[in-house]
Amino acid sequence: MNGDRDICHVCGMPANPVVESVEYHKMFFHFCSEQCRETFLENPGLYASKPAAERKEILKRRTLHLAEPPDEEVATLLTSYLKELMGVKEVEVEGDRLHVSYDLLQVTEAQIEEALTEAGLQLDDSWRERLRRAWVHDTEEIELKNLTAKPGACCNKPPPGSSK
Repeated sequence: MNGDRDICHVCGMPANPVVESVEYHKMFFHFCSEQCRETFLENPGLYASKPAAERKEILKRRTLHLAEPPDEEVATLLTSYLKELMGVKEVEVEGDRLHVSYDLLQVTEAQIEEALTEAGLQLDDSWRERLRRAWVHDTEEIELKNLTAKPGACCNKPPPGSSK
């Protein structure tokens, strides 16, 4: 490996040759994990435009409600399991609440929820919590899409070079 092949384009860690590369606009991008590959595929324009080292973090802190409070051993395992996800900074279990801080450019709440489901934990399934989670998913998706958008006309003025 050499040059950009050594670096994951999402998180900046060394790329793993086992993880399948992605061709985007006739360039190949390499990743350290399947999580980073999936993150890239969701918003390739965001990650192809700047190397990971040049992007700033977008920190989020969310509270997820679990169906029931985990016992102390499960809470400890859950904390270490989530911290293995790329971009997860802090995890704290407080009764049936799970507080998570993460970098939105590396992981989304939807991916964290998926990891919880894979670990066998159930989230609170009340309509209020389902609605809140859907709102957060939509908000995060919009925020990421906005980061990839090219600047356009501002303040009701036509873009430079256009005729009125």
